[in-house]
Amino acid sequence: MKMPRKPPNIDSEQYKFFSDPEKFKLVREEGIKTEREGKYRHWDIVRHLSPPKGLTIEEWWAGIKMQRLLGCKEVPLRDKGRADLFFYNLPDMVMEQLHRIDQEAGGIVKVPDGIMNPHTRDQYIVRSLIEESITSSQIEGATTTHRIAKEMLKSGRPPRDKSEQMILNNFQTMQQVRKWKDQPLTKELVFEIHGMITIKTLDESDGEGRFRRDGES
Repeated sequence: MKMPRKPPNIDSEQYKFFSDPEKFKLVREEGIKTEREGKYRHWDIVRHLSPPKGLTIEEWWAGIKMQRLLGCKEVPLRDKGRADLFFYNLPDMVMEQLHRIDQEAGGIVKVPDGIMNPHTRDQYIVRSLIEESITSSQIEGATTTHRIAKEMLKSGRPPRDKSEQMILNNFQTMQQVRKWKDQPLTKELVFEIHGMITIKTLDESDGEGRFRRDGES
């Protein structure tokens, strides 16, 4: 995979326009206008586009970058080779899509308002876990059909291949995670979850329940 080209540093000497009020105003306005389009473009894309009138491509990028920095959030991690904290940005388009997922993706697990019986509610939860374990495993590469996977989970029969094992692992892990939901997320707990979800599915079984080592793919 080709690495994206590193963007210009907006603190460099080429951005002397910061001392020019008119140019700074134009840079800022065009940065705001670009970000309002809702397309989060990396420098590797921006550098091939035509900049707004009166700006160089680097000045346009500076305006975009300034606008993004206003909404960035820092996390207590250091950028590689630098003392700066790592930060990320959540554009409006991402927040909008996440909200849509929250609203629509819960259709499987949502229980009708009229169903208040605990036993019936548990049945809905189990059904949703079955669907989730099958779907997520298929996304990860499991090739078992939906019908066969559901039959395996409902009947309790042992998995017959790695694909079925992936689905069973996901299902059992999600059931267990529900019991752990109030526990602190420690390194040991992460290892236990990883061990449960990868058991009998890795080419090297010693990779279960531990961090990836240098040189491992």
